[in-house]
Amino acid sequence: MADIPTDGVEIKCTLSDTSLDAAMTSLDLGDPDRKREIWFFDSIDPAHRRPRLLHAGIILRLRRKKDGPGESTLKLRPARAELLIGDFRAGAGRFGERYSVEWDWAHEKVLAASMDADVDRNAADEMAHEPTADSFSVDQLRLLHEAGTPPSHPFADIRAVGPIASKRWDDVGEGPLATLRAEHWTYGDGKKFLELSLKMDDLTAAAQSRDALLDDLALRGLKPDPAGMSKTETVLMDLLIGPHRVR
Repeated sequence: MADIPTDGVEIKCTLSDTSLDAAMTSLDLGDPDRKREIWFFDSIDPAHRRPRLLHAGIILRLRRKKDGPGESTLKLRPARAELLIGDFRAGAGRFGERYSVEWDWAHEKVLAASMDADVDRNAADEMAHEPTADSFSVDQLRLLHEAGTPPSHPFADIRAVGPIASKRWDDVGEGPLATLRAEHWTYGDGKKFLELSLKMDDLTAAAQSRDALLDDLALRGLKPDPAGMSKTETVLMDLLIGPHRVR
């Protein structure tokens, strides 16, 4: 695992229910540094009643300013290390900061490969109403087909899921956790949760920071959500299919 080349590690934990409000107060989260609308794009697998692309390890997302431009993301999670070669090898530099290979570490470490692209206001409006393969860039589609294992006709019947109201705060921690980021999501009929995340260079540093974060939360009397569905899966299940609890 440690021998797989990556651009870094992002550790994450999610807080909901009473821990969410207590965390907002304890971390002194006032006016956010950034507000965005988030949309996901997926379709329902009718045989199993689950998000079809997410189950295939594909996440399609749009973050945008309200009624403004934004940024699309195509992410492979889990990514297959043996397919991340050539242009899609971590550190290859072909796409600059628009592409990254990271370990996503919430409860378990999951390899992820992610490609971003700028989206102007008109294109963002179109994505939020009628998403298609053409909503994503040539490089994003290359990542999907060259480094992913998509189902046949991956964009068939996809629809926009959202909007999710996002508020983000940067650098809310102290000491070794100074670069801690907090992001609050609200969607549907008032469902909400708070995600805390921290980016590190490697798994060793990430393990130390993860322990420090969990210790800090315990000292604050905060209890992260137990293992279960990711926030992306929970939102997609809620908005595509029916209500589920955030985990």
